[in-house]
Amino acid sequence: MKRIPQICILAALALLAASCGGNSTLDDTESAVVLTVDIEEYNPEIDICGAAGVDVAISRMSVASNPKVPGGTLGTNNDVNIDRWVITPSRSDGGTTASPEWAIDQGIFVPAGGEADLENWRVFPAEYFLVLPLSNLLIENGGVDPETGNRNIRQTLRLEMFGRTVSGKAVSTVPINIAFNFFCVSP
Repeated sequence: MKRIPQICILAALALLAASCGGNSTLDDTESAVVLTVDIEEYNPEIDICGAAGVDVAISRMSVASNPKVPGGTLGTNNDVNIDRWVITPSRSDGGTTASPEWAIDQGIFVPAGGEADLENWRVFPAEYFLVLPLSNLLIENGGVDPETGNRNIRQTLRLEMFGRTVSGKAVSTVPINIAFNFFCVSP
């Protein structure tokens, strides 16, 4: 009987580890393509005082297009234009107040059967460093998160991309979770 809770905890940890990867799949039952998003490189440590005025960006990521049906062929009508990114922050440190949602219109063309390599794409605006909860970390505001008592705030940014194939079929991502640690090192 004592092994059942241990097995449940182990299964929950395995599920959590499998769901925290740095990639996601775009899939929509209307389209014939599946787009795989892979985050290859980013800095998860953000000094909001040292990076004042600089947006948070993903250094390198790629979006690859593949046929939904294995072995299928794709024509140019299955090229994809991604045109909107929505970033929804949530706290991952026990706090409850997260940064506001952010939407940005950023165009990416992904050829059918090909890929788009992206460098330094913005995922979080620097002006949100001055908005709760991150503004609590600024020295002039005490430098401490009142919800956790910590000098840092951990947030997961859920990134979703939306677009259409050239033929007009809607595509959208399964959310991509990207973990960040925000802090302020005083000058």
